[in-house]
Amino acid sequence: MNAKRTLETDRLYEQGVACMRAARWEEAIALLSQVRHVPGAYPDVEALIADAQLKQEIERTSAPPATPPPKPRPLRTVVFGGIAATALISLIVAAVLFVRLDASGVSVAAQPLVLNLTFPTLAPTSTPTPAPTTTSQPLPPTTTPPPADILPGMLSVRMAPGERTTRTTKNLAIILDASGSMLARIDGVPKTVIARQALTALVERLPETTRVALRTYGHRRADDCSDTELIQPPGPIQRSVLIDRINAIRPVNGGRTPIAQSLANMAQDLAGIEGDVLIVLVSDGDETCNGDPVATTAMLRAANPRLRVSVIGFNINKDEWRQRLEGIAAAGEGAYFDATNANQLADALDQAIALTYRVIDRQGHEVYQGRIGSTVRLAPGVYRIDIGGDAELTLETVIVESGSTTFVELREEAGVLRAHTTADDSAKP
Repeated sequence: MNAKRTLETDRLYEQGVACMRAARWEEAIALLSQVRHVPGAYPDVEALIADAQLKQEIERTSAPPATPPPKPRPLRTVVFGGIAATALISLIVAAVLFVRLDASGVSVAAQPLVLNLTFPTLAPTSTPTPAPTTTSQPLPPTTTPPPADILPGMLSVRMAPGERTTRTTKNLAIILDASGSMLARIDGVPKTVIARQALTALVERLPETTRVALRTYGHRRADDCSDTELIQPPGPIQRSVLIDRINAIRPVNGGRTPIAQSLANMAQDLAGIEGDVLIVLVSDGDETCNGDPVATTAMLRAANPRLRVSVIGFNINKDEWRQRLEGIAAAGEGAYFDATNANQLADALDQAIALTYRVIDRQGHEVYQGRIGSTVRLAPGVYRIDIGGDAELTLETVIVESGSTTFVELREEAGVLRAHTTADDSAKP
């Protein structure tokens, strides 16, 4: 643990205090113990840990057993006690009479004084057969009523307010539609011009560490389903060279739309690339070469789980086309974006290449993967968050609490990506 107070130790301390309030002593002890070695930064941490340990021990203490009832006195003791008491009373009465006769002075013939003391004749008693002794059964343990249904929590990883980044997966591949339909105009401007301008602006903002590939189709020959070309092989970004190649793309009137073939070819272009790979398809229409781009994408994803495909539908005017483009994104476990004009296309490109994050549970299993800005429903617990395709930033201990939302907010400080975790109890799952 670093000897200085940091954002990470502040986060651990805040989460430990939150667990104390929720009476989750074990988690509170684990979290607070991680900041107890920061000298003087958290003066009450030892007292909090001791309090949590005491309350944890109190909960484990069981109630003392019940005291058994007293045994009844035997009947024989009661009978003989009554006889003895009767004899004692009779002797006392005889003594009193004798004293009165002696003191009266009356002369009487000497004759023996006979005391007729009668005692009740006891009938012969038979020893009763003792009833079988019954061993008292212990009371069943008190059962704690089952807890109410535990609500899930929510986790959202997003850029902090006012922050915007073009950080992306290190390996980015773009497939740009240059078929004949891209010659159509939006507000008087050809769609192909709008697409080239948006793509050029994106290339100018990409980080130096990005490796980029670019493929297009329908730009050389009319009515030719084999017309798909790799414009830029995968490699480190060379902005001026790549922008020149983008601006040289010119659709051909009657150019076809071989989406499935272009996806398969791009996967071959990327063979041997290590790490996460993101393919972004920009298209204004449906497959026109009898291919099945959804099945092709699913096959590519199965062959390489680290490859994802996102799709931007540009000025799509038929629902069935949009549904098939959405199907490609779903099969590629990416995202689908609609764009109807220049501004929306630029925003969609930014969103499509956004960083992704992975959620790992305590057993080391990946339970979710999504792009920055998405929200996932999770069981309450402690998770590890890997941000960036190749774990550019890792948060080891992120707590998701029942019935509330945990936010991980990202900022860029001096070119370094940093994260801060907050909780919003009012944001219900």
